[in-house]
Amino acid sequence: MATKKYTEEEARERRNERKKEYNKRTNFSSQTKSNAKNSKLYALRVTIKTDQDIIDKLENVESISGYLKELIRADIAKGE
Repeated sequence: MATKKYTEEEARERRNERKKEYNKRTNFSSQTKSNAKNSKLYALRVTIKTDQDIIDKLENVESISGYLKELIRADIAKGE
């Protein structure tokens, strides 16, 4: 059995340092903060067996987000 190079705490510390460095390099941290402050995420789960028509439609539109927003706004415009 191989011996461990680092203790659990040292390994955790190294992982955290790598994450911090990645966040600085990619600006990921500020994107995350901005997303949390300025947006909401809604997830939709579809079942392959029963929702295949929906899957087919969504796979053939240019922008799923844009398409869904357009449908919702059209529904709002007609008076819900």
